[in-house]
Amino acid sequence: LPVGDIVTVAKLDHLQAPSDETDDAKRLDVAVAGDTVELVFNDIDIMRLSVGNILSFPNARPPLTKKAKARVLVSEKLNVPIIRGAQVIFHMHSVDVPAVLTKLISVLKRDGTVKKERPRALTSGASAVVEITLQMPLPMESFSDCRSLGRFVLRRGGDTIAVGVIDETL
Repeated sequence: LPVGDIVTVAKLDHLQAPSDETDDAKRLDVAVAGDTVELVFNDIDIMRLSVGNILSFPNARPPLTKKAKARVLVSEKLNVPIIRGAQVIFHMHSVDVPAVLTKLISVLKRDGTVKKERPRALTSGASAVVEITLQMPLPMESFSDCRSLGRFVLRRGGDTIAVGVIDETL
């Protein structure tokens, strides 16, 4: 991300250029994926920025979506099976959004092949394909396109009940 490039802050629809105003003698001209950097912006309301905002180029914005098809691995310590319509908390990075498991599509074998179509419930240790509907849209992509925007955790009652990856956004 070179100084002077225009970026957009997801969920804000606000175009902004990072500033080169800094007192740090170790200033970099370019940052790449994985770098931890401090960004300085001009002309943006700091109250509109929050944890979970994503910076991207305006022509390469991740899609905002409420529905996704995903592969999940259910926790071994699950006490109550997961059924269709189960209400969960969808946790991605630092954002928690209420969600519903709208479809239990299939249970998978260890090799990834289908063991059972349209299961009634998911029990501990199961690997499955599910459809998830979020209460509000989030920037997410399939795991194969963007690893960081394709991983999530499902929580219920303060406990992690499953981890997963997005196969496709719907």
